[in-house]
Amino acid sequence: MTDSSQQMPWRSIPQMLRSVAQEHPDNPCVSFKRGGGYLSFTYSEFYTRVLMTTRGLRKAGVKPGDKVAIFSENRAGWAIADMGILAGGAVTVPIYTTSTGNQAAYIIHHSGARLIFISSRQQYEKLLAIRDQIPAVEMVVSFDRFLGEKNLPVYTLNQLSEISHSISDQESRDIEAHITAINPDDLMTIIYTSGTTGKPKGVMLSHNNIGINAWNGLNHTGRQWMQNGTFLSFLPLSHVLERTAGYYAVLMCGAHITFAENINTVVENINEVRPTAMVSVPRLFEKIHSRIYESVHQM
Repeated sequence: MTDSSQQMPWRSIPQMLRSVAQEHPDNPCVSFKRGGGYLSFTYSEFYTRVLMTTRGLRKAGVKPGDKVAIFSENRAGWAIADMGILAGGAVTVPIYTTSTGNQAAYIIHHSGARLIFISSRQQYEKLLAIRDQIPAVEMVVSFDRFLGEKNLPVYTLNQLSEISHSISDQESRDIEAHITAINPDDLMTIIYTSGTTGKPKGVMLSHNNIGINAWNGLNHTGRQWMQNGTFLSFLPLSHVLERTAGYYAVLMCGAHITFAENINTVVENINEVRPTAMVSVPRLFEKIHSRIYESVHQM
């Protein structure tokens, strides 16, 4: 007999997002810093952006089961792209921004990704340098705006999503029918190991694999304390820890995710955001301790 604690109330991660967005449409969902201040999407706004991204991916030829890579640091675009990929039944393949061009090329080629989301020109330059190693790539979509080269054209997320065209009721119903059809055991993501002892190995995880971890983690820690909380995300979403505990689990609560600017501004962002919780590693606390120690001895 299956332990009831192992069962989450949704069949997939996109179905979870749809449910929470319907239940808490006006709650702040994700925030990010721009121009010295923080901008936010409510759950309703975020979910709409996700549907628009799925619409764009479908028009670009992405089908259920196709692999789509994300080569970016943590930011709102990462979450929108990821959920847009999953809502269409496709598979997210994350790549660390610290990866070299050759490392990225191996993951892209091995996974069979035909479309890649990137954050900025920095990632684009890496892809451009290894263009001959990724011949199957048909489209690059950037969260930032810049011009690309003819042999590797780049589009913006807003262009892909047709942000200037609101999504129709029929389009929403069509995409949501696909969300409903996603099975718990369908492949959701392929997360590659670091490759420090050989070539990276792709770990295949289903909606059920990640969803149960997030759901049971919440049940063990108590969901209530997070429901009105703010979570600061700074560990890489390309790693399963942050993606499960600092992203999907937070959304399951209808809570608020704020993305740190980068790893070097975490302490500053903590003071600005004053988060309820965050996933961390010992190195961050060592850096905070060191900063405090140095300040005290300079007095």
